[in-house]
Amino acid sequence: AIASAGLAALVLFAAYTQELTEYGKQVVFLLAEGVIPSNKEQGYILRRLMRRIITQEYLNQEVDLLKIINMVIKEYSDIYPELNSKSIIPAFEAEKSKFAKTLKQGLKELDKLTNIDAQNAFKLYESFGLPFEVIKEIGGEKATNLKRESFEEEFKRHQDLSRAGAESKFGGHGLVIKEGDLTASNQEEMAVKIKLHTATHLLQAGLRKVLGPEVKQEGSDISAERLRFDFRFPRKVTESELKEVGDWVNDVIIKDVEVKKEEMPFDEAIKSGALAFFKQKYPDRVSVYSIGDYSKELCGGPHVKKTGEIGKVKIVKEEAVSAGVRRLRAVIQ
Repeated sequence: AIASAGLAALVLFAAYTQELTEYGKQVVFLLAEGVIPSNKEQGYILRRLMRRIITQEYLNQEVDLLKIINMVIKEYSDIYPELNSKSIIPAFEAEKSKFAKTLKQGLKELDKLTNIDAQNAFKLYESFGLPFEVIKEIGGEKATNLKRESFEEEFKRHQDLSRAGAESKFGGHGLVIKEGDLTASNQEEMAVKIKLHTATHLLQAGLRKVLGPEVKQEGSDISAERLRFDFRFPRKVTESELKEVGDWVNDVIIKDVEVKKEEMPFDEAIKSGALAFFKQKYPDRVSVYSIGDYSKELCGGPHVKKTGEIGKVKIVKEEAVSAGVRRLRAVIQ
């Protein structure tokens, strides 16, 4: 009987280790693709995976995550040379260190609960970053009635409350100033967004200069703090390529090149070499913005008058969004 119990324990631990290895594999490949742990999109998936296995290591002294990660890198590095431990492990350790500061306290709070429902499960997530899966698993019998659907509903309720608060702050209708394609809450914010908007044109031109004409815009988003530019490209952009793009963009800025606007028929604009974002529907007559001989795009504006107004552009992140689509995040200094 003792032997049977020992064998069952070994089988259970082997299955547990295999599960952690599978999660570790997903973490390694996401980090190799340049995905950064965050609360949005792929970064959110990565953070949930990482926090789940980090919690398991904290609870089980026999788990060695670095050993698992190194094993995955070694096993697949011949097929995927981008699996570089020098970049993957520091990124993993940084998130682990950050999460460890609140994990211990969060688990103590979880242990105090006699019944875990959607409301207090969300509080654990919001206050301590404990993912639903961790709360459900560690909560055991106390979390028997906790369902993902109810947790997601609680999550959405808080999002709606936050959104309503933001709208109230801006007078009940959100953004109040609109110029061309941009909206902002005041003129100061608009001035920053105009600089970032113009910088997206230079980034696209720089990417095409360094990586080739296969780079195609897939979308962009601008806030008062940063710009986000999505583009079609089949692989991760290297650090040296990113530096070259950034240097090229800032060289054009330093030259203080004039930004010109012309209006013309859509067909004529395309024939002239102007780039268009073909997910967008354009009118018969369009505005074309040119930055010297460096950039020419269809755009609703507005833009700075000369590139020197932008300030220095710094690329802070490059990551995968979906198959064949990459994302740049940049700020101005």
